[in-house]
Amino acid sequence: MVDFHSAILLQNGRSYTWLGTAELVSEIPEGALVHLDATRLKTHLDATKPHGCQTRQAIRPTRGGLNTKVTALVDSKGRALQLLLDSGKQGDIRCADRIEIPSGHRLVADKGYDSTAFRDRIWDAGEYPCIPNLKYCENPARWHRGYYRFRHRVENFFQRIKRQRRVGTRYEKLSLHFLAFVQLAAIFDWLKTFS
Repeated sequence: MVDFHSAILLQNGRSYTWLGTAELVSEIPEGALVHLDATRLKTHLDATKPHGCQTRQAIRPTRGGLNTKVTALVDSKGRALQLLLDSGKQGDIRCADRIEIPSGHRLVADKGYDSTAFRDRIWDAGEYPCIPNLKYCENPARWHRGYYRFRHRVENFFQRIKRQRRVGTRYEKLSLHFLAFVQLAAIFDWLKTFS
């Protein structure tokens, strides 16, 4: 379990954090909506150890092979505000518990985040949830279909960062190194909107 705040790059004997750059760029989310979702990334065979220890490095076997899950919170323009790294078998709602929810926005997420506890946490943070209900939900919560239509922005963010070969397929054994590449791709994505 590696989060946005822990990737460190060592250069010329001094440590720089991608977090500092990412926080500088993503200080104020634009728009009234923030979007939350997760994607799974394939892990290359070279990124694994044959004798295990993969769980600590956010690698888990799934039906399609070894995977890593990246959870992202993006603003209304589809730019990353927070990134989390976890093993591929974790459910979306478990990863979302570690997201720091910014106040004063409407959080849009898919059905994988349908949970009363998560909705209460969003309300407590001063935000408004826009999460559709699962089919078997006994007490369905209200959600806005118009806001939900813009959820494609987080999917577009994943599509843009997956164009980077080091992000689309994981080649790094250490989750800290892989998270640094994901953060770097997110920073480049932010910088493209300024040009």
